[in-house]
Amino acid sequence: MPRAIILKPGYGKFTACWPLERSQPNWSGSRFALWTHRRNERLPDLSAEKWLKIVVPYRDRDAQLRRFLPHVRQYFAANGDIRYRIVIVEQEDGLPFNRGAIKNVGFLLSGEAEYTCFHDVDYLPVSADYSWADVPTGLVWFGAESIPISSSPDTHYIRPDMPNFFGGAILIPNHVFERVDGYSNDYWGWGYEDTDLMLRFKAARIPCARRKGFFRPLFHESDGYEANGDMKSAGLANRALQKGKWAPNRRAGRDGLSTISYEILSREAIADPAGREHGPCERIKVRLKIAS
Repeated sequence: MPRAIILKPGYGKFTACWPLERSQPNWSGSRFALWTHRRNERLPDLSAEKWLKIVVPYRDRDAQLRRFLPHVRQYFAANGDIRYRIVIVEQEDGLPFNRGAIKNVGFLLSGEAEYTCFHDVDYLPVSADYSWADVPTGLVWFGAESIPISSSPDTHYIRPDMPNFFGGAILIPNHVFERVDGYSNDYWGWGYEDTDLMLRFKAARIPCARRKGFFRPLFHESDGYEANGDMKSAGLANRALQKGKWAPNRRAGRDGLSTISYEILSREAIADPAGREHGPCERIKVRLKIAS
């Protein structure tokens, strides 16, 4: 996560972060506004011609996954004709969680598609545009303005630097993701793999965009911050790593899709319990291997 402000208990409660005038985003320019104002004519939906794969990095979030999967399936069924598939990529226990590496694995194993959404399991779309994007595009905005660090009533709150927030749900054309060699595999533990990816796009002169979607976060104990608002040791280490990797005049080696090493432990299809037809979904458990 990039720069963030830590709010003390009692200040900036989550419900106070959705002003009335912002509670309903203006979707007049999105794919959900499929009918013109001047005549009853449907606009072409280019996403119907492209496949979207949704890659969800995962470990030890069973309660959230049981809410996420049916919600996303229902959301896509109700909001357009996007052809999609979902892959839940689970990292086995043992090594610290590596979100960047797990996303790379999901990208490589999730089948053919024209573009990919890297989607956190703890963000449920309320009103978001998943249609084709020509450039890397962040979707999360409304709903992520203030995140509690814990479930305690006197918890601190994280306020992300939203213009530079590149997490939650990100659309990326596949050829663009491959051009920058995907995410770095070096960030073990919490944080900064998304900041590193933004810097990769910047170095490659690839512009990034944003569609201000409305999401409902599923709150949990923060992996990145202590109860008092201090960043945990893994986050501090990853922040130092990111600054070192992108120091002026430093030339980084190959790191990403081209260097990822893993072993598939299991994979299974996940059907809809109600028997409804949706985009295919698969859960893959993998073991990451540390490069020697």
